[in-house]
Amino acid sequence: MAATPPRARTRRLPPEERRRELLDAALDVITDDGFDAVSVEAVARRAGVTRPVIYDLFGDLDGLLVALLDREEEAALGPLLAIVGGDPGDDVEPEQFLVDGVAAFLEAVRANPRTWRLVLMPPRGSSPGLRERIARTRRLIAARITALLDWGVARRGGPLGLDHELFARLIVAAGEDAARLMLLHPRRYPPARLASIARDGLALVPAGSPRGTPPPPALVALAAAPAPALADGRPGETAPDAVAAAASAGAGRMPRAQRREQLLDVTLALLAEEGFDALNMEAVARRAGVNRAIVYRSFANVNLLLLALLRREEIRTRETLDALLPDDPAGHTAPELLALTLARFLTAVTQAPLTYRVVLQRPESAPLVVQKLVSRRRAVLAERLEPLVQWGLAGISAETAGIDVDIVARMLLSVGEELARLTLDDAAYPPERIAASAWALLDVVPLG
Repeated sequence: MAATPPRARTRRLPPEERRRELLDAALDVITDDGFDAVSVEAVARRAGVTRPVIYDLFGDLDGLLVALLDREEEAALGPLLAIVGGDPGDDVEPEQFLVDGVAAFLEAVRANPRTWRLVLMPPRGSSPGLRERIARTRRLIAARITALLDWGVARRGGPLGLDHELFARLIVAAGEDAARLMLLHPRRYPPARLASIARDGLALVPAGSPRGTPPPPALVALAAAPAPALADGRPGETAPDAVAAAASAGAGRMPRAQRREQLLDVTLALLAEEGFDALNMEAVARRAGVNRAIVYRSFANVNLLLLALLRREEIRTRETLDALLPDDPAGHTAPELLALTLARFLTAVTQAPLTYRVVLQRPESAPLVVQKLVSRRRAVLAERLEPLVQWGLAGISAETAGIDVDIVARMLLSVGEELARLTLDDAAYPPERIAASAWALLDVVPLG
């Protein structure tokens, strides 16, 4: 019997050079095979080393991914922070600065897609430390943009009364979504097309103060509504009756259809509170107070359970979204139309917080199959928002003929989703703050 040839020895490298090699290998795995393929074994195989080499340098897979994200963020965010950091100077016009900044950001994404794909769509299953690292970067960029809004609005002379912190968060969310859209569909959504929203948006928002028009009743009602219970268990956290009943039903016998609904309710609560990474059959069984075999009899595997839940919640949210647009848009001004739609949406979000915490989780937080569903859902929603955009633009006195309705609809969707996330999970943004901020902006839009 022939002897097995000895494995080639890994060449010795200085630690910093080895770290660089392993980080490059990890990025290659992500680029070629996707985030779900990333493992210590896969990176070691790509780099031609043994797993202990990775453990010695990074501790574990999370340590490797944090180091990779740190490196790629430094490369990606350096130019971005140079754009949004510091005082632009007295000879710079705010409008042109914003348009140039958006275009430069999107060109940077297009020039280095591997890096930005990691920054904008980090791997799911990440540790709390890695997720906090990503959130901290978002907060840093938002803080820089807040300072730029302070400068730009003052220099421009308005619009006055804006909540700069809130609008900075919305700009970050819209910018990230625009970049993801370009990474997924680079030919259809090149930087110049996406950057047009900055130029067109500024044309619709003149300087000066709001007219002082009373907000629509629906927006007033939203401002008076209690904030939803927050997901981290702060005071006021209560589970909807159906979910509480599902969790307490336990292992008692029940019809198959009822059991499926119970397990879906329990899964909804699990995802809303802990995210997709916490989802497995054992966790669902434990929450439901049943044996795993009962869960498997209802759903053959966790993917089928997840898809069944998403289909059910999609039906529920579709009914809400179908009712967003007023039957007679001609009876409203453009600002009233947008305010009414926003109020109806956020009211629905506050009334069904568990559903919307799941539906609105950021795309990078979800499994690949869910990301595809989310992408399709968002495309459909943006398409359905286009009539709203067209009705709104028709009622504005500014020049709107060249505005890209598709891009405006997609950015409105991004803004609406981020407002909903803030309403659900950030105590600094209760419904009354969001309602007042939205109307302060809409009330300066020039009417036809």
